Amino acid sequence: MASLTNRKIVLLFGSLELGGAERQGLLLARHLHEQQAAEVQVWGLGAERGAVADQCDAWGIPWRALPLHWGLRRRLPHLLRLWWYLRGAQPEILLSYTTVPNLAAALLWPLCGVRLCVWNQADAGLLLPASWLHRWAISRVNQLIANAEGGRQYLLETFGLLPTRVRLIRNGVSLAPALADRATWRQRLSAAPDAVLVVMVANLSRYKDHATLLRAWRLLLSSCGGRTDLLVLAGRFDDQAASLQQQAEQLGIAHQVRFLGAVSDVAGLLAAADICAHSSPSEGIPNAVLEAMASGLPVTGSDIPGLREAVGEEGFPLLVPVGNAEALAALLQRLMQDPVLRHRQGELMRQRAEQQFGLERMCNETVDYLQTALGGVR
Repeated sequence: MASLTNRKIVLLFGSLELGGAERQGLLLARHLHEQQAAEVQVWGLGAERGAVADQCDAWGIPWRALPLHWGLRRRLPHLLRLWWYLRGAQPEILLSYTTVPNLAAALLWPLCGVRLCVWNQADAGLLLPASWLHRWAISRVNQLIANAEGGRQYLLETFGLLPTRVRLIRNGVSLAPALADRATWRQRLSAAPDAVLVVMVANLSRYKDHATLLRAWRLLLSSCGGRTDLLVLAGRFDDQAASLQQQAEQLGIAHQVRFLGAVSDVAGLLAAADICAHSSPSEGIPNAVLEAMASGLPVTGSDIPGLREAVGEEGFPLLVPVGNAEALAALLQRLMQDPVLRHRQGELMRQRAEQQFGLERMCNETVDYLQTALGGVR
């Protein structure tokens, strides 16, 4: 079996900002760097440095920012520049994450001396329609990894791939030590001592469904007058941030909603929370939900394949149809009024995270897969 020691490996992200897919890739990069002694680099297809670069610096992993605009006018020159850098770096293995990096890697890798190109499917096909470009790109890739069964089935059924070409490797969760304790975080949030904190950790983008959660929060507050509970939305301010803040104002709930932006101390925030809510139309297995589970929080949210795969049968009763604010409000109210239920569900989620989504398992499965795939490349 091929060894990864001293192998040149590039992980290609959409940017150097930190999202769920990038977090998983970073954890793998650290394992490859520290445990496998591979020559790892992390590249982001954006102009700015972000939290990914900061973490790479802390772990001693080289990184690079290479802007790539997918618009028709700039696509070709940007792809040519990426080709030039890949050709100079000559990685043996190219691991790409999210749609644009996956497409760029699929188009370029045979021209850059790369031996093994692996497409990482981190969602259930949300941005991957069966267009001719996507079909052609996928046909050029050696191997594909899906982080959830829903994503794997989407690739198999939509693109007619053989099952042997798509490997299921579920996400692994790892919480950094909290930087501030529960009391400190709740004080920062101006939370009353008896307030229940509901948290959603997800970038404020059109790919999530914070709007339904805000409507559910309005319904809940209307039916439970006088409560001091807080809804905490943590995540980078992307294309929906302004409209969501405006929605909270229009619903009259802004005083009981906290928009935090990107949070570096996710572990501390989760320790201060009481319930995790995750409202989304499509996911692989959400890293934020796994972190909440590892923190011992009960999880409620959208009844989609990725979330069902995360929480398991124990968590199915707390999932609601996508976009159903009324059902979500009812479940949130039930959890908020029943601390025994919260504790029981939180312990079930903690156990499931430990047993099914360990970081070491994810890294070891990926390394074994890469070693086997590299050994089969001629």
